[in-house]
Amino acid sequence: MANRLLFLVPLLSAAAVHGQAQQSVYDEAGRTLYSHEFYGGPLIHGDGWGITFQYGKYATAKDRHMLGIDVVSMKHPKEVKSFNPNYQDARGYFYGKLNSMVVVRPTYGRKHRIAEKVRRSGVEVNYVWGIGPSLGLLKPVYLQIGKPAFPYQYIVTERYDPAKHFADNIFGRASWFKGLGEIKLYPGAFGRFAFNFEYAGNNTGIRALEAGVTMDAYGAKLPQMATLEAEDHNKQFFLEFYVAMHFGAKAIR
Repeated sequence: MANRLLFLVPLLSAAAVHGQAQQSVYDEAGRTLYSHEFYGGPLIHGDGWGITFQYGKYATAKDRHMLGIDVVSMKHPKEVKSFNPNYQDARGYFYGKLNSMVVVRPTYGRKHRIAEKVRRSGVEVNYVWGIGPSLGLLKPVYLQIGKPAFPYQYIVTERYDPAKHFADNIFGRASWFKGLGEIKLYPGAFGRFAFNFEYAGNNTGIRALEAGVTMDAYGAKLPQMATLEAEDHNKQFFLEFYVAMHFGAKAIR
């Protein structure tokens, strides 16, 4: 029995040392000091989709100063796709839509760690806020118009005019690139609050899911839709819930 105990003591000691070594490696990784991080990815919100890029500089182990930019499309809730029923090859269009809208958001904010990973397969939880200008870019809609009347003898491309373009003479939508030279800028303000869940399996990688809310506000209603039947459905404030996927990396000091 004594011989067995003498044999087991070195094994148990070696196992304890090995376990402490593994724990110390992980603890040291958990205390790694980072200088900055960079990530980006797709996002989707209630009225469109887009892409985001974010740069964070560590102020403390838990807090980062964030600079970023979003570029997102912004559909109007009243957009309903229509088709010319007389032509099978006609392209769908949105009746009453005056302008297509894209929003560019340069953003400054903060990212704060609420809960850190307790193991490599865990999840780090952060909250994020950001503010900045909201640059609404509105591009006029162009349509393919049948002339002179049904059945059409030829098709022309014209900027949508609710006073002369109706369901019976609209053949379909024109190319989205038509009208790029006529984009108008509508400046406004932007704010964001979200929770960020980072689940990358290594110390310097970033893979995260972010879910939150954004608000774009402008000085007046933006002319996305024509005023038909004395009803103005255009909006001045755009409140959206969003989800984004992030991929990137952290830099070690």
